[in-house]
Amino acid sequence: IKETISCKPFLRLCGATFLIFNGFQTIAQFAFFIIIFYLFNGDTVAAGGWPAWFGTASAMATAFLVIPVVTAISTRVGKRNAFIIATLISMVGYVLKWWGFNPANPYLMFLPIPLLSFGIGGLFTLMMSMTADVCDLDELNNGTRREGTFGAVYWWMVKLGTAMAFLTSGAVLNLVGYDVDAATQTMETMTKMRLADIIIPIIFGALAIVIMMKYDVTEA
Repeated sequence: IKETISCKPFLRLCGATFLIFNGFQTIAQFAFFIIIFYLFNGDTVAAGGWPAWFGTASAMATAFLVIPVVTAISTRVGKRNAFIIATLISMVGYVLKWWGFNPANPYLMFLPIPLLSFGIGGLFTLMMSMTADVCDLDELNNGTRREGTFGAVYWWMVKLGTAMAFLTSGAVLNLVGYDVDAATQTMETMTKMRLADIIIPIIFGALAIVIMMKYDVTEA
């Protein structure tokens, strides 16, 4: 860890990953609760497979839309700028969630998914590539190849973010007033949860962009 934290570009990659992934993981389960308790008022039978389809559509959008698009963008404007663009696109998607979750038309939940997917999809598409660049830079500066160390520390950060997200998610659910034993949730609780579902990843994404603004490893 001591060896890797001396590399400032790598610290920026870790910080941005921690923020984006932690923000995503914190609210990841909220969509399930919103679908069940906001769209279908606690009726799990009526909700059926809607939560599963929401997750499936997100995964497919990441695989077949985000990865090719982000790759193309990065070759034109550079990886740092591609990361910033992808994060901004995902933030627009989070805002669209406010209108996407509509009890009158459940199909609208799929509207923001293509934009939302740019967050995580762009993150791991670009961060893996930028970590490899950092390994090259480190070898250039120090004469030794340490990609194993960089990889280990990077994924430790990801796991740390996951663990903290579970704690944060529970705290947020408690703050919004979610009642685990209730068959339905109050409208106030659902409004607060929907706002948290949008605001938390946007704040974390904005902080990640600030961190990456000074990432200066280029092709040259």
